[in-house]
Amino acid sequence: MLNNNPSIYLLTGSEQFLKEEHLARIKARFLEKTSQEFNLNIFYPGSASGEKILECAYNAPLLGKKRVVIVRQVENFSSADRKLMLSYIKAPYQHTILVLETDKKDPGDLFPGEIRKHLRIITCNQLTENQIFPWISAQVKSMGKKIEYKARLLLVNRLGENLELISNALKNIVLFIGQRDTITSQDVEQMVGRNIETDAFELFQAVNDRRKERTFQILDSLLKDGVRPTQILGALAHEILSPRNRINASCRRLFLRALERTDREIKTGLKSQRIALELLMAEMLSLQS
Repeated sequence: MLNNNPSIYLLTGSEQFLKEEHLARIKARFLEKTSQEFNLNIFYPGSASGEKILECAYNAPLLGKKRVVIVRQVENFSSADRKLMLSYIKAPYQHTILVLETDKKDPGDLFPGEIRKHLRIITCNQLTENQIFPWISAQVKSMGKKIEYKARLLLVNRLGENLELISNALKNIVLFIGQRDTITSQDVEQMVGRNIETDAFELFQAVNDRRKERTFQILDSLLKDGVRPTQILGALAHEILSPRNRINASCRRLFLRALERTDREIKTGLKSQRIALELLMAEMLSLQS
């Protein structure tokens, strides 16, 4: 819930989709559609200075009651720019809503204790396994529908924990079921295909976070759905080499060697597909400990 008299928001955490949801609510609450283009300003590090942001924040809204100023990746602004933002937080302009966004989970070094009391802090971390099912139910409820437990489970198995993919899939399914009020597993089965790249991302993240149970759940789901081991290994290799995964060079080499060995063991029949892949997951998990 948003508080009654917010002036400055701080969106923290790495889950960008949740941030965009909150930004949409903030814009809908404070901006009139007819004047939004005049009263919405978005700033990025490297393209604007602290002085420019404050000049905009203190500028009266045009043809509307409020101005919304969004500052992306605030942690990447210079210390001098952030110091100016802190000075504004202590004396904000009454007609401006300032939204600061950071990927940091705990931005305590950016916003000291005496400053934080002036902020409406909204945490947007990646959802845990226990949180994603209620989130799906809430999304479906907002569309005027309900969803079976098996349908939620299949949706996560098919799309992983990518909230944007899940949200888009739910919109399509709601259109598909028409007047029916409940989404079933059959609906998900028919409308949502496997996305091996997403599966590989979720699988690698589970390994990287040492979530053993989740790692083997994803692997088991892939094999049950008939995904070929070569597809799994290829997608994993792509994920390991992706620059978004900041793993050290030594660990990357060990992962890739393990993948190559597993591929060889499967192709030569030295080990069964399932056993070879399960041993690979166990090895990758051990390399993370």
